[in-house]
Amino acid sequence: MDATTSGQANRIFVSYAHLDDELLNQAVEHFTSDLGSFYAATTGGQLEIFFDRDSIGWGNDWRKRIDSELRGASIFMPIITMQYFNRPACREELNAFYGSAKLLDAGFLVLPIVILGASAISASHPLPEVRLIESIQFENLEEAFLSGRGTKEWRTALSRIANKLVKIIAEAEEKMSEPQLHPVESDGGAEVDEEFDLFEHLEQLNSIGDRLPAEMKRAEEDLTNWFTVVQAEMQQFTATSPGVMRARSIAMAQAVRDPSVKLQESASQLASSVTDADALMRSMVGQLSGVKTKEASDLAKSLIASVTDESTDLRELSAGLVEVLGMLKTMEVLSVPLRKSIKPGRIGFAKIQDVVNTLEGWSGINID
Repeated sequence: MDATTSGQANRIFVSYAHLDDELLNQAVEHFTSDLGSFYAATTGGQLEIFFDRDSIGWGNDWRKRIDSELRGASIFMPIITMQYFNRPACREELNAFYGSAKLLDAGFLVLPIVILGASAISASHPLPEVRLIESIQFENLEEAFLSGRGTKEWRTALSRIANKLVKIIAEAEEKMSEPQLHPVESDGGAEVDEEFDLFEHLEQLNSIGDRLPAEMKRAEEDLTNWFTVVQAEMQQFTATSPGVMRARSIAMAQAVRDPSVKLQESASQLASSVTDADALMRSMVGQLSGVKTKEASDLAKSLIASVTDESTDLRELSAGLVEVLGMLKTMEVLSVPLRKSIKPGRIGFAKIQDVVNTLEGWSGINID
């Protein structure tokens, strides 16, 4: 009996920027509620939708649970506007869920819904998360959200998404029932994969680990250089006549352009490696923890310790830059060339923050 006739519940985790829901008068909340109703009417099944990060089932341990949720065919649904990418929590959720889904060859379990800003989502966008959404082939629901709840456009969009969910869930159930993904119980009663290959995962993690120190050093150097240049230029930026201030802003734009681009490139590469390592790490730790032996627990702890010590300098640097970035806002408003030159650096800084948050999350993984 399949999901369309059994009445069983399928889980969806919804990720969104709360400001978007306020902007659209709780339309995101209405969308998830109506989607559940449309799905039930279409299939006879139920959607267990986790809409709020504070709700039961999302909680503080969501990262720990990703792997098991995806193996159970749970779906991650980011509700996208361009504000979504400004929120560290949203970026973290997107990268973590997609990284783990990709490791299981189940990227289709991430279903982005774009409600505003679809024209800005492209493969050439400087933000890696935007490029990721473009590559997943998102669902564009701008017309439905602008038309409003209860309109023909709204109902048509909900029907289309409900039907797509049926296909995704069917594909997931078929894939997750394959022998290499079939869970069995260990002696301790916890589920582990019968065909889980620790050494294959370890080899992949080691490959990432081999390049992480160099990537982290490069990002740290680029961040330091960018900070040094920006700080030096800011010290020369004094209030005087408009003409002098404009000339000074253009000179500053020229000075910070190359350091900004370098920081964006190195930080984005580092963030990509850390995201991949995060998915591998959590999958391995989940399996080792399930074995419930001291040896497995010790190995999992050593894996975590081996990759968390490198983040101290980056954490301190990024913390020191927050105030400087705030001071830069006034200058950026005054000068378009300066704003354009600093933008890649801001993106790079955001990726450094994402890296630090992810690495700090590893130290909090509970092995026992």
